[in-house]
Amino acid sequence: MFINKIGDQGATAIAKALEVNGALTALNLFSNQIGDQGATAIADALKVNGALKTLELDGNSIGPSGATAIAEALKVNGALKLKELWVGSTNATLKAACAEKGVTLY
Repeated sequence: MFINKIGDQGATAIAKALEVNGALTALNLFSNQIGDQGATAIADALKVNGALKTLELDGNSIGPSGATAIAEALKVNGALKLKELWVGSTNATLKAACAEKGVTLY
């Protein structure tokens, strides 16, 4: 689903589906005009999703608050199998959370 301009509204809709989906293991949302609001919605879904292994969010407009929300989600979900996170962020909180969980951050 990359380069579709779904924005925060589309990311929020996808996040709602992620909350109940136990089968999807990879999601590519590269360059979809997602900002902090959409990233935070996805982060909320990551708090309860246990299946996702790869999440690509790079090429969006995710700032510090969105990156921090994703970091917090990584900290609280012990069942999350995420191994690769593509955000393009240099957020120190996100880097630390990824390192702690064994998630490769790109």
